[in-house]
Order: sequence, then C-alpha cells, then structure tokens
Amino acid sequence: MFAHVSIGVKDIRRSVAFYEGVMERLGYERLFGDVEEKFMAYGPEDSFFIINEPLDTTKDVLACNGSHLCIKAQTKEQVDGFYAEALRLGAKDSGAPGIREHYSDDYYAAFIFDPDGHKIEVLARV
Repeated sequence: MFAHVSIGVKDIRRSVAFYEGVMERLGYERLFGDVEEKFMAYGPEDSFFIINEPLDTTKDVLACNGSHLCIKAQTKEQVDGFYAEALRLGAKDSGAPGIREHYSDDYYAAFIFDPDGHKIEVLARV
C-alpha cells in the first residue's frame, strides 16, 4: 500500500545510530540518504522507511500520540533481535516480543518507543 513512510527526528546522527542497529536485525539496509542533508532511508526499494529532521526548524519534532508504525520481519528471531537491540540502544519498552492472540494466533510482535518517542512495532507471522 505505501511506497514509503517518513518520521521526523530531533537529531539525525542519534537516530541513524539507532536505526542502523535495529534495521540490521531485520535484514534491512540503508538505501540512501545523507546525514548532512538530515535524512536517511532504510528497507526494500519498493516500500521503505525514512527518518528526517524537519524542514521547518522553527517547529519541534513531536511523536504522534495514538499512532504507530509497524515494520515487517520475516522471522520470530528477527523480532526478538530488533527488540533486544532497540532496548540496548536506549529505546523504551512498549511490549515484549510474543504472540498477540487478540490480533491473530500467528501474530508475533514487539513494541518499542524510539529515541524521539515514536511507537514502533515489529511483526512476523509465525
């Protein structure tokens, strides 16, 4: 459905360090971007994820209350690896890896808040 999604970050260097670590756990690589130009993209070319500092520097970056982004994993182990690495890199826990039966009996997911407070879910169908 989406070609790409982007989220605003306060400090591109801090966020690149975080997302390089966690995206590697999912098998996603940096596609393009430039720290000096304050953006970076990760994932497959047909559906990728961008982090960027705001173009309008007079406004603060705010995490959206009530929304979250879900990133697809291929395996349970990738979900576990993403979650562990995210916490190691300073993310806040929002739901440890596990089956979410209220969604489906094969819905294996974990939830974290990234360094800017964005809620990120990682999901594998197992």
